[in-house]
Amino acid sequence: MAKDLSIFAVLIGCTLALSAGAGHFSDLFKGGEVRFEQEFVLDDDSMPEDIFFESPSTISCDSEGNIYVVDSGAKNIKKFDKQGKFLKTIGREGQGPGEFDSLYYSTFAKDRLIVWDSGNRRLCSFTSDGDYVSSVNISYDAGSVRMLRGFPTGEIAVEMEKNYRNEPDRPQECRIDLYTSDLKFIRTIYKRDLWRKKYIRTKEFGTSTLYFPYSADVRWEVFPDGRLIIGYSEDYELDIFDRSGRKISSISHRDDPVPVSEKDKKDYFDSLEFYRAGERLKEVPEYITKYTEFPKHMPVYKNILVDSEGNIWVVLSRGNQEEDGKVIEVFSPDGNFMSRVVLEGDVAFPDNRNAYFLNKGNLFLIQTGDDDLYRVIQYKISS
Repeated sequence: MAKDLSIFAVLIGCTLALSAGAGHFSDLFKGGEVRFEQEFVLDDDSMPEDIFFESPSTISCDSEGNIYVVDSGAKNIKKFDKQGKFLKTIGREGQGPGEFDSLYYSTFAKDRLIVWDSGNRRLCSFTSDGDYVSSVNISYDAGSVRMLRGFPTGEIAVEMEKNYRNEPDRPQECRIDLYTSDLKFIRTIYKRDLWRKKYIRTKEFGTSTLYFPYSADVRWEVFPDGRLIIGYSEDYELDIFDRSGRKISSISHRDDPVPVSEKDKKDYFDSLEFYRAGERLKEVPEYITKYTEFPKHMPVYKNILVDSEGNIWVVLSRGNQEEDGKVIEVFSPDGNFMSRVVLEGDVAFPDNRNAYFLNKGNLFLIQTGDDDLYRVIQYKISS
């Protein structure tokens, strides 16, 4: 069967956990280096011949280690056991209960698989066997989901982005909302205005989205004990909250910011693609180069992760291909600096913060080969 797939490579992510007998993460930090060793690959040959990866976007794992691949292109979720054996698909295209239109983000909250279906504008809940439980609609006025995280007690933290398309001088609203295990809204934990993009009107392209490259952003994660750590990557300051939104403590650390260079700007413009009548333009439209604003410095960090011991991993922005996404500073659960760690080998944490998934000492990576077919690769984490 022919498979017309676009090239895409991304890491899928969430909370880190070591398998039994593997030791503590703190032991890995002592050497200052961490390596990912490939264990197995999931591809189209791992599934029945009428099932294949179309456009996988995120991965989650349940408490038994089963792997759930959210396939946005196929509009379903593919379930594998912890050894990589295909078990079943969950959901199908449609608008009814348990059906999807355009699904992206997922997380496990206790024993429930939570999925964001952006096409049908709803959060959906399933059992680990794939049985539909419930859903809740989220209006356009409320914003769009950008990230999901589950709490050990079953609640769900949902990051929302609210855009003001008709107010071009107004920034986006980023907030983190708390929902019950049965998808009832409880409260807003965190809120901040920021610029990720703006909308401008052009004669040639109509209303267009203008992004702010290399801009600071909100990064956050959930601790195993139910606390949250939230930071704004313009500065190296991280705040720890309880689920009520009360700030418990703060972490402040020094790091020299990396300037945005002329090469960084050129690389950004070179990465953009614009089409007219089905053909790609040779040059970026003038309004893009004219109105795009660059910050003076890169964000201090790319992402925040929390491992199963509660240690905090801060993935630093380094501004060059050799080190970017490969340098991590680690803090203890109470916020004390522990070590700077370098990832050895070819694997690095990408810009997409929904792109990390480390579970029971393993890292999952979605990538495409020269044949443009998707593969899910499991790596073992070692020192």
